[in-house]
Amino acid sequence: MKKLSFAILSMLAFVAVSMAQPGQRGERAPEKIEAFKIAFFTEKLQLTPDESKAFWPLYNQFENERDAMKDKFDLDGQRFELLPDKEVEAAIMQHFDMEEQMVQLRRDYVRRFMEVLPIRKVAMLQRIDNDFKRALLEEIKKRRDAKQGGAPGPRRG
Repeated sequence: MKKLSFAILSMLAFVAVSMAQPGQRGERAPEKIEAFKIAFFTEKLQLTPDESKAFWPLYNQFENERDAMKDKFDLDGQRFELLPDKEVEAAIMQHFDMEEQMVQLRRDYVRRFMEVLPIRKVAMLQRIDNDFKRALLEEIKKRRDAKQGGAPGPRRG
């Protein structure tokens, strides 16, 4: 994995340390994570101020629609081994429906992103989103391990 810049690592550390408690102004973990995400994406995509102004409202709209779609199809932790076959089959079909709708949503937003960003930046979005999630999870785990005073556990691939 590529090394993250000092600024990103510093922001990750700040976010991870302050995850459990509100900040001085009542700022909570979700707001801090969002601030980190903006910094991470802005740096990785090298967004100009004009690009940022057009990109972020669109990206937030995309995330809201994506989250709503996931919530709509959430199976609420159902235990399939306890359900009748017809319900399991319906859940499988529902999952395929969600995947198809998710692909269409991504397609629509890629077209919209291409209106506000150069194509190479649009092409990098999925990878940067994955990199952000991975970096955030790794930093949270490191901070949690350090707080517990233990050595980090075995790394899973």
